Amino acid sequence: MAAHGFDWIDYYNLARNLAGRADEASRRSAISRAYYYVYHLALARAVSNGFQIRAGEGSHSQLWRNYSGSPDFDCKRLAIIANRLKEKRERADYEKSYPRVDEEVDELINDAQKFANTLGTLPLRFPNPAHVRQ
Repeated sequence: MAAHGFDWIDYYNLARNLAGRADEASRRSAISRAYYYVYHLALARAVSNGFQIRAGEGSHSQLWRNYSGSPDFDCKRLAIIANRLKEKRERADYEKSYPRVDEEVDELINDAQKFANTLGTLPLRFPNPAHVRQ
């Protein structure tokens, strides 16, 4: 393990690689890695602004509520993208049948890139848990 920590871009790169393969397992895994790339980028940003995961509810739900409840329009947009990716990731990971995986995988990889690009242009003060509307 590297001393500097894991770089989440490696999940995105892996997702792109897996999406280019013909087998369904690779394509499903690509969706999962794309989601976790987005999740970890978003979590790092939120934590840098004081976000803390609380016991009793899933960290993913808490994180995306932190974004969706923000007064910033781009944070809300990021939550929409993330929740879509999360839903597709859950489908890819848990459902026996995923008939449109071949059609959706490239679009979801692109969504992950859009998420990263938008997060990169977001003012550093967002998302701020102190400003989240409950």
